Amino acid sequence: MEPDFGLYKTPDAMEPLIPDDDSKTLENLAVELIEKASKLSGTLNPITRSAIGDFLRPMNSYYSNLIEGHDTHPIDIEKALNKEFSEDKEKRDLQIEARAHIEVHKLMTDEMEKFPSGKSPYTAGYLKEIHKRFYDYLPEDMKKAKSEDGELSEVIPGEFRKLEVKVGRHIGPDSTKIESFMNRFEEVYSPTADSNKQKIKRIIAIAASHHRLAWIHPFLDGNGRVVRLFSDANFIYENLDASGLWSISRGLARSNSDYKAHLANADLKRYNDYDGRGNLSNKMLVRFCEYFLQTAIDQVDYMYNVIDVSGMLDRIGKFADLMVLRNKIRPQAKYILMDAFLKGKLTKSEAIRLTGSSDKTLKLIIDPLYEMGLLKYAKEGKEVVYYVKYPISYSPILFPGLYPKDKELDMM
Repeated sequence: MEPDFGLYKTPDAMEPLIPDDDSKTLENLAVELIEKASKLSGTLNPITRSAIGDFLRPMNSYYSNLIEGHDTHPIDIEKALNKEFSEDKEKRDLQIEARAHIEVHKLMTDEMEKFPSGKSPYTAGYLKEIHKRFYDYLPEDMKKAKSEDGELSEVIPGEFRKLEVKVGRHIGPDSTKIESFMNRFEEVYSPTADSNKQKIKRIIAIAASHHRLAWIHPFLDGNGRVVRLFSDANFIYENLDASGLWSISRGLARSNSDYKAHLANADLKRYNDYDGRGNLSNKMLVRFCEYFLQTAIDQVDYMYNVIDVSGMLDRIGKFADLMVLRNKIRPQAKYILMDAFLKGKLTKSEAIRLTGSSDKTLKLIIDPLYEMGLLKYAKEGKEVVYYVKYPISYSPILFPGLYPKDKELDMM
């Protein structure tokens, strides 16, 4: 492939980097996202919020990989987390890929809580780190990229591409100039820059940078996953992720054709003198950012409704009743599950009082919940403490609608 590098050797080829929106639509969406994410974050106690965030991480992986055309069944993802991999290579590769995404996201989330002041997720080094960590989880035979002519090339984890690429109609920048594009990318978008002191502007930048990073296509392969993990990192950085209670990937995957159309349209050149002053279309970048921010808001709204306390308690009660009918748990377990949801944890002595049981009977109540993945416990001092936990396999009952209907029917 011999691309025309006329527009792709200098970083001004990707201008505008910040959309010019006279209508203030993007500002209004940014404000709405900030308000709704804050409201979502305040709906649950921190322990339950964190437990549900952990439970949703495989869902995030499922949808991010689905965007790439890799449909891994949620149950297979759960098995992968337990290191139960299929003997079928194609299925096993999908499991490995999903687990890699989950592990990188978890590590990224844990580190972001201790992110040093002044450090930015927009640096080339940080993006290389995300890419390297993801590919380090993959076996050697999965570190290959296929060009349009079918030629395989080695993907080097954490290294920018040294070959030219074409994605759809878009030809990526000259591979020898990637560093200069990334330097400009960081300069404009970094939340530590003096020009980005306003939070609203930084929220709009999360949307715009999502497209522009995909446009640069800095890696030979894995760009889509890195871009979405990068956006997740920025939502965490700006305290918009509500401890992982919502996923942008779910929204993008559920409107996949629109997502890819908006990405492609934002690649287009400026239409005329009324379409901004950069090489690329300002109008199409505004539309992409509007789509992206509205998708984020939709996902926050969806999760706010799903984890509504009264609705959750009702579903937990019905789930417990069903499990009692199936002889999986004892009737008193319902009160344990409800209390664990409301408080995030309860001590053994509290569980005994709650169920009116003896120490011996409590074990008969608790053990099935532990085996089903609905509780975990820890010894804290002299007291045993039970913590709330949610397995993927029960999500259709407890958190309906997280996955596509056909997947949920399989899980029932």
